[in-house]
Amino acid sequence: MTAELAIDRGAARERTNLGDGSSWVDVVAAFVPGAATMFDDVRASTQWQQTEVLRYDRYVPERRLSGFIAPGNAAAAVRQTGMHLDSVYRQRFDGVAAILYRDGTDFQGLHSDREMRWLNETLIGILVLGERRPFVLRRRGPSAQFVDRTPAGQAEGDVVLLPGHGDLLVMGGRCQIDWLHGIPASPTTLPRISLTWRWTSRRGRPDTNPGYYDGRQFSDRPRQGGTRQRPG
Repeated sequence: MTAELAIDRGAARERTNLGDGSSWVDVVAAFVPGAATMFDDVRASTQWQQTEVLRYDRYVPERRLSGFIAPGNAAAAVRQTGMHLDSVYRQRFDGVAAILYRDGTDFQGLHSDREMRWLNETLIGILVLGERRPFVLRRRGPSAQFVDRTPAGQAEGDVVLLPGHGDLLVMGGRCQIDWLHGIPASPTTLPRISLTWRWTSRRGRPDTNPGYYDGRQFSDRPRQGGTRQRPG
């Protein structure tokens, strides 16, 4: 028996070209009509973990929780979203990573998904459930100080989207090379979940620089892992 369709495959897709058009973002509003129910199901069924990242010889907890949804345990809307992405973009996406922002004090700083390594041509699909919050894209600048000192969404040229409540967002092209993205802190008490699928062409020169999750250790004591996890 075919599962009841839990997504709106006919919803309009709106593309925003970034810079010279080699990077872009697609947004499909209300892609999941029953987003509130799906939010409750995903939050209750996911084994959330608190990731701690090694920084200056101590582990610092991220301001969010993370999890992974196994294909066999995925709800119909999650499976159908993955199939939709494969069909529309004609590539096989990996997934599904989940992130829970418990309230507005949880956030994710401006970054690119460098752990994918091959960044010349990537696709990152994000299904956003729960609270509508700013999703900020900023052209990568020559100085890290510019990123650190200017809050996300407040620099000239920042692109600010407001996905939530079942919207589907897809970043593509050279977005992970030329642009940064993040979820800044927000004045809300309500939670937000993002479900993420990824694809890379694995073409071009891979990024071999140390990544965010490689950690930072400066003492001469035995080497520690870049991250550790505990139940969220």
